Amino acid sequence: MKLLLTSDGLSSRKIQKEFLKLLDKPASETKVLVMHTLRLKGHIKYLKRIRRQLISLGIKKNNISAANITENIKASKFKNFDVFFSCGGNTYYILDRVRKTGFDKFIKKFVKSDKFYIGLSAGSIIIHKTIEIAGWGTNRDINEFGLRNLKGIGITNIAIFPHCDKKREKEVSFFKKQAPYPIVALKDRQALLINGKTKRLIK
Repeated sequence: MKLLLTSDGLSSRKIQKEFLKLLDKPASETKVLVMHTLRLKGHIKYLKRIRRQLISLGIKKNNISAANITENIKASKFKNFDVFFSCGGNTYYILDRVRKTGFDKFIKKFVKSDKFYIGLSAGSIIIHKTIEIAGWGTNRDINEFGLRNLKGIGITNIAIFPHCDKKREKEVSFFKKQAPYPIVALKDRQALLINGKTKRLIK
C-alpha cells in the first residue's frame, strides 16, 4: 500500500520530494491519472494547477490523463497508470460519483496492486471506511445531494481531517475523543504518508 494523503496536494517541497521518492520509475516515464470534478465553473483552475505541478516535477504532459467523474464515464476505460491522483471538492458528491462511475472498485484494486495513490482533501477522506468526518466542524461539507450511505472505499482505518487551521484545532481534539477510529488532522502543506506498514507525517 502506497498512499500520500494530503490536505492540499503537492503544495510543499517536502511533499514533492516524497512524491518523487515513491515513484517506481523515473518521473519522465510515469503515467498519472487525475480524477476530478467539474461540477462548478471554478474547478478547472484546480485541475490546471495540478497539471502544472506534475509537469514541474518531471511528469511529461502526454503522460497525464484526466478523469472527469462529473460525466457519465466508466472507470474501466482507464488503464496502465502508475499514479492515481484524486482531487478534492464536496466529499459527498465525489463519493456518489465514484460509486456511479465504478472508481470505488477501481481505486481499491489499484491500491491493492501496490500502485501509488495521492489524495487531495476529499480525495484523502474517501478512502477511509466512512466519510462522516467530512460533515464535522465549522467548515464542513454540506450533504446537499441527500447521500445516506456514507461508507467510504475502506482502504485505510485512518480518517483524514484536512485544512486544519488554528481555529479548527479544538474541534479536531473533540472529534478525536469521540471517534472510534484514529484521526489525523492535516494543515495545508502537510501530508500523511502510508507506505506498507510505515506511517509518517510530512510537515
